[in-house]
Amino acid sequence: MKNFNNIALAVLALAVAVLFFLQLGGNSGKKGAAASTGTDSSGVSVAGRIAYFEMDSIEQEYLYIKEVQSKLKQREQVMTAELQGMRNGYMGRIQQLQSKASTMSQQEGESAQAEINQMERTLQQKEAKMAQELQEEQFKLMQDINKKIEEYLKDYNASKGYTYIISRQAGDFIYFKDTTLNITIDLVKGLNEMYNVDKGAKKEEKK
Repeated sequence: MKNFNNIALAVLALAVAVLFFLQLGGNSGKKGAAASTGTDSSGVSVAGRIAYFEMDSIEQEYLYIKEVQSKLKQREQVMTAELQGMRNGYMGRIQQLQSKASTMSQQEGESAQAEINQMERTLQQKEAKMAQELQEEQFKLMQDINKKIEEYLKDYNASKGYTYIISRQAGDFIYFKDTTLNITIDLVKGLNEMYNVDKGAKKEEKK
């Protein structure tokens, strides 16, 4: 399960390219590069039509990402425990057969070796299958996170009129940024409000 060690936490970086240079629909019909007349959360007029958000802050503060991390970690723990049980059974059977090796006939020895080989193949296949399942689950959750961010930004941009909203993170080739165009606080607040509403609705459905 070497591949499992960091999968659950890898979602911290899963949105590296989330909505990068995502074109949103607000004011798309206007000609030229006229400045937006929208305002940020402080009520200050937003100059320009490109806004950005800090992806590391989204990864750290978006409650749904924390939920996804927890789900992946729990899934990983269940898989690890199941594989460890199989490994223990495999090693136990090897020791059992080894203790009888001196009294085995050639045919019995060959049969024992074939059994060990089959158990080893089964263990390897199970580990590979579980790793693939966990990666597929991670990918689906990543897509869901991307979708939620995109949906929120579409609604958010309806009153802002940005042409582009981009994500920024360490290592990006952005050497200057106008912090008045930073919508991270708005995005974190809005995403978490949406998360709490969805979570509340799910609880009501279960009653």
